[in-house]
Amino acid sequence: MTVLPTQFAQASDSSSGLGAFQLNLKDLVIQLITFVLVLLILRKWVVPKLVATMDKRQQTLEQSLANARATEEALARAEARAEEILGQARAQADEALAQAKDAGASVVAKAETAAAERAELIIKDAESRLDEERQKLRAELRAELADLVADATEKIIHEKLDEKRDMSLIERAIKGITG
Repeated sequence: MTVLPTQFAQASDSSSGLGAFQLNLKDLVIQLITFVLVLLILRKWVVPKLVATMDKRQQTLEQSLANARATEEALARAEARAEEILGQARAQADEALAQAKDAGASVVAKAETAAAERAELIIKDAESRLDEERQKLRAELRAELADLVADATEKIIHEKLDEKRDMSLIERAIKGITG
């Protein structure tokens, strides 16, 4: 084996082969062994951890993307549900408003009916009172008229008639005036 390194050593002196590159065979072998050792160490301990970390990171990213999509879908569903709830609330508000208007119209109609009935009662009451007053005034007027006729007859005839004749005369006079 010692022959081989000497051949390369001799070849390094020449201007052809490895000697043209001005390489030292001993240094090249040491560097090659060091490179292989570093490569084996990296491959044994570093690369698996690095690959595992990258796989874990990729899974985390994929999971984050899946979560983002799920969140986006949930948000879309929530917005649709909120829109549906708002629509229902608007419909209920419109219905409540319509019912309130109907109830208000009903209350107004009832109040108008009650007011009309009350006004009719007041008018009937006033008419009955007026009728009573008219009857009372007529009775008073008859009594006064009877007294006036009796006084006038007495003055015209110059004598006092008896009560019966007085009354019949008064009745005839009143009938003639009113009738």
